Amino acid sequence: MGTIGRGARLSALLACAGWVTGIAGAQFEGYKVVRVSPASPRDVLAASAVSAGLWSERAGPGPFEVYVSPEGLEALAGTGVRFEVLVDDLQTLLDEERRANQAAKAARDSSFFDSYHNYADLIAYYQQLVTDFPALASIEVIGQSLEGRPMYAATITGPGDPSGRPMVYFNACQHAREWASPSTLAFIVDELLRNYGTDARVTEILDHVVLRAVPVVNPDGYEYTQVPANRLWRKNRRNNGDGTFGVDLNRNWDAFWGGDGSSGSTNSETYRGTAPFSEPETQVIRDDLLAHPSSVAHIDWHTYSQLILYPWGYADVPPPEPDRTFFDLFSRELADTIFAVHGVSYTPQQSIDLYAAAGTATDWAYSVGRKSWTIELRPSSGGAGGFILPPEQIRPTGQENYAAALRFLEVFIDGLYLGMPGGAPTEIINGAGRDFTVRIIGSSATLEPGSAALVFRTDFGADDVTVPLAPLTDISFSASLPALSPGRTINYHVEARTTAGNTVRFPSAGEISAAYLEESVITLDTCEINAGWTIGAPGDTATTGQWGLMDPEPTAAQPGDDHTPAPGVNCWVTDGRAGSQVGSFDVDGGATTLTSPRLDASLAGAWYSGGPTIAYHRWYSNDAGAAPNSDSMPVLLSNDDGATWTQIEDVSENTGAWTARAVVISDLMTPTDAMRLRFVARDLGSGSIVEAGVDDVSLAIRGVHYHPADLNHDTFTDATDFFAYLDLFVADDPGADLDADGDRDASDFFLYLDLFVTP
Repeated sequence: MGTIGRGARLSALLACAGWVTGIAGAQFEGYKVVRVSPASPRDVLAASAVSAGLWSERAGPGPFEVYVSPEGLEALAGTGVRFEVLVDDLQTLLDEERRANQAAKAARDSSFFDSYHNYADLIAYYQQLVTDFPALASIEVIGQSLEGRPMYAATITGPGDPSGRPMVYFNACQHAREWASPSTLAFIVDELLRNYGTDARVTEILDHVVLRAVPVVNPDGYEYTQVPANRLWRKNRRNNGDGTFGVDLNRNWDAFWGGDGSSGSTNSETYRGTAPFSEPETQVIRDDLLAHPSSVAHIDWHTYSQLILYPWGYADVPPPEPDRTFFDLFSRELADTIFAVHGVSYTPQQSIDLYAAAGTATDWAYSVGRKSWTIELRPSSGGAGGFILPPEQIRPTGQENYAAALRFLEVFIDGLYLGMPGGAPTEIINGAGRDFTVRIIGSSATLEPGSAALVFRTDFGADDVTVPLAPLTDISFSASLPALSPGRTINYHVEARTTAGNTVRFPSAGEISAAYLEESVITLDTCEINAGWTIGAPGDTATTGQWGLMDPEPTAAQPGDDHTPAPGVNCWVTDGRAGSQVGSFDVDGGATTLTSPRLDASLAGAWYSGGPTIAYHRWYSNDAGAAPNSDSMPVLLSNDDGATWTQIEDVSENTGAWTARAVVISDLMTPTDAMRLRFVARDLGSGSIVEAGVDDVSLAIRGVHYHPADLNHDTFTDATDFFAYLDLFVADDPGADLDADGDRDASDFFLYLDLFVTP
C-alpha cells in the first residue's frame, strides 16, 4: 500500500470516477456480485466504470466486490481485469432474503429479533421497551429527516439522578441498506433493559452510565430500502437536482470534509454533499451529541466486514499518544470479547488501514473529544452475502456485540483502561516468578500517580498482599508475581485510582488464578523436515490444495511465513504456492488429511500431578469465495496408533494468524505410547476458499513432580520435610515466606502446616 498512500490515491481516483448508485427502482435480475482483483489503479477505475455499485465497504488496493449488470459483466471481461463471480444472480439473493424474513415473521414462535423490520415497527419496539421499563428508559424526538420523518434517541440508565454519570453514544444505520446495524443496536438496548436487576454486571453498569442510542440515522433511506427494488440503496434521499438522489451521510461530517474517500460527483456512492453538515440527518446527530457534554465515547454501527475501526480514517495519521495505544489495545480486547461468544473473528484496525474516508462520523466525534469507533458487523469481508445478512444471524450478531457493548460501557464508566498486552499469566512454568506488563490509560479520567498496584493472595487462605506497580512509561507498568514452589496457586488482580478517587480494577469482577507448574518437553517438531508425517487417508478426494511441507507464499488466505522463529521457514500447508489469485491452489474437491508420526505420551508416571499435553500452531482460512465460512477443519487425536480417533476441535475461526492450541491428553483419553495427531482440511462447500497450515507441534508433560510440602523431594511428605521447613523458618530464610508478603511470620508457619496435611 505504501506506493499508493495506503489507498489514498485510489480513493481520490474513485472520487473522480464516481461509483454509480444505480437507477432508483431498478430490478437486479441477472446482476452478479463479483470480486475484482486489480493489478493497478487503472484496473480499479475500469471496474468502477462498468459496475452498478460498490458491494464491499472498500475499493482497492487488493480485492474488492462490486455488483454488475449482464452488460457490465461483459464489459468487465473486456477490460482484462481479473475477477471471480461470487453471487450468480443478485435478484435471487434478494428474493431469498425477503422470503426468509417473511417466513420468520409468520412463524408461530417468532420474536422481534427473528426478522428485520421497517422504520415504524422498529421505533414502535423501542417505544414498547420504554413502556415496559419506564424507570430505565425514555425515548424522544431529536429532529426530522430530509423527508420529514421524526428522528429518535433512546436514553437508558439506572434509577436515580443521572447527571453525574458519563454518557456513551451509539447510533446505527447511516447507510440505508445495512439492516443488521439497527437490529443489533435494538438487541443491545433490549438486553440491557431486560437484564437490569437480575444480572449484577448489567445492573452495576446502568447504575453508573447513561446510554444514548439513535436507532436509525437515515430513516428516509432505510424506509426506501423496504421496497425490494431499492434494497441496495445506501445514501439519504436528497434530490440533487440533476436526476440523481442521495448524499452519503458518512461523508457529510465536518471532519476533514471533502478529502480522500469521498466524492463530489452526485451519482457516487460516496457523494459528500454540498458542504459539511449539509444534510439534516447529520445536523440532528451533531446537535444531540454536543448537547450532552457528559458524552465521552461513541460507536457508529455499520455492516459489513467484521471490523473494529478507530480514528483516523481521513489520512495516514495516527491518533496522538496515549490514545493510539488505547485504541489499539482496547479494540483488540473488544475483538476478543466478540470472538468468545460464537467464535466469530472481528479485525481491529485503524480506519485508514481499510481505506481513506474523509468526513465520517467517527473522525468527527473523535475531533470533538469523544473516543469513537466504527464497528462493521457480519458477514466477513469475503462474505458473498454482504449487506444481505440472513435473518437467522440477527440474534447471534446481536449477542456477540452485546458482549462487546458491556465491556465498552464498563471502560467508560471507570474512566481508566487497564489491560495486559501480553495477556494475563495463568501458568508459571519452570520459573522463580513471573513479570508482566500492565497498561493503564485514561479513557475519560486521569490516573492518580502512585496508585497502580498488584493485589494477590496465595493459596490456603492467606491475606491479600498489595505491591505497587513499577512505572516503565507514562502508561506502562511492570508487575511481578512472586516465586512459589510448583504445585502452588496464586489469585491476583491489578487496580488503580482516578484523580477523582474511583478505584478501577482488572478484571472488573473476580480474580485471575495462576498455577505454578513444571514442564518437560518430550518432543518438539518445528516442521522444518518431515519427521514421519503422512499425507492422505481413506476418503480423501481433494483435487488441489493437498498438504505439503514447504515455505508458503503469502496470499489473502494463507501465511507468508511459518510460525517457527528464524531461521525456520517451512511448515505443513495446503499447497503453499500463491498462484495467480487467492484460490489458485486452495483445497478443492473434498478433503486432504495430514497425520503425525507416533508420539509417546506414556511417561507421566513419575509425576506427582499433571500429565502430557499436546500443542500445535495452526492456520485456517475459509472466509473468502462464493461460500465463505461453509467449511471447517477437524483436528483429531488417537491413542491406538490411528485405529480410532477423538475430535479435539473443529476449526472454523478465521484469525488470519498462527493460532496456538494445547490439549491435556488425559482430559480426552488415556495417554499411551501410540498417540497420533491428525488435521483434515476440506472443501465441502460450493466455491469456498480453504487454506490451512500446521507448525511447531510439541508433546510435553506439564504438572508437578513433588508435593509442595515435600521439601527434600523424596516423593514422601513426612517429618523430615517438616523439620526442614522449621530450619528455614528459624533461620529467617526467604524460602520460608510462603505467602510472599516479604515477612517470615506465624502466617507462613501455619500455611506450611496446611500444605503438610493436604493430600
